[in-house]
Amino acid sequence: MKEIIFDIKKYSYIKDEECDVSFIPMLTRRKLNKFGRCALYTLYKVYEKGNPRLVFASEYGDIERVNKLIIQRNEDGEVSPTGFSSSVHNASIGLFSLLENNKTGYNSISAGKKTIATGFLESILSTNAIFCYTESLGGLKSVSAEIQTSKNGKYILTEKTQDEITKDSFKDFTEFLDGKCDLFVSDIYKVQRIVK
Repeated sequence: MKEIIFDIKKYSYIKDEECDVSFIPMLTRRKLNKFGRCALYTLYKVYEKGNPRLVFASEYGDIERVNKLIIQRNEDGEVSPTGFSSSVHNASIGLFSLLENNKTGYNSISAGKKTIATGFLESILSTNAIFCYTESLGGLKSVSAEIQTSKNGKYILTEKTQDEITKDSFKDFTEFLDGKCDLFVSDIYKVQRIVK
């Protein structure tokens, strides 16, 4: 695996908390539930302007909306088009790109238990990206980070060695961002702080 030096310019995360999204236009804000609010809250905490590549990751997506649609389909025989469009996996990142007129494009990733690690890797490989991971199952949580490839970066992506223990949960990732540990280790790669 090729080594990549990069920087995490900004990051933000939230877990099981109400978030203030009053900066989003009211008509748009009314369509958001807790999942969407959480995602947009952390995205806007790291977004400064411009057209970075966007990478959104969620293992289950907006489970609350999906459950409502299933119940509605079973009871009424059909689903609300508005409810459906808000429940798709990429709804939050799509809405963010519309609000910011970002035409660069985005990826929406779901990779089971490896979703956060896969999304983070995709963001690093994208050179200049904003990564957002939001999850609703098992407690609402979201983390976003602005990532830029830079020769003067403070982080390096390398191949994981066999003796390194995988630590790639939401908690592991936020502790890594906070500087509580120096390694974020997935099955095939690791990211570590560069000591200068």
